[in-house]
Amino acid sequence: MEWFWAAISVCWTIGAWVIARTAWAMARHWGQAGVVDRGMGRGLSREDNPVGFALAYRGTQFVALLGLVFVAVGIAITLGWISRAL
Repeated sequence: MEWFWAAISVCWTIGAWVIARTAWAMARHWGQAGVVDRGMGRGLSREDNPVGFALAYRGTQFVALLGLVFVAVGIAITLGWISRAL
């Protein structure tokens, strides 16, 4: 049963890594472009609304940082379950 929980922890860690990587890539793209693109119509631009743009940009970076924290927790939990299984 410990191996099962270790496998779930690995999936948790991979999912957190994907979220962290995607959020960081989005924030980096928005920072370079200066526009938060919604896909259709006008997005949130740095010139038109600097406070809203900064909140979106920094908020996405915070989500990426939080994802990295969950990656670290997932690695620790995975190692704990593996050590229990051995």
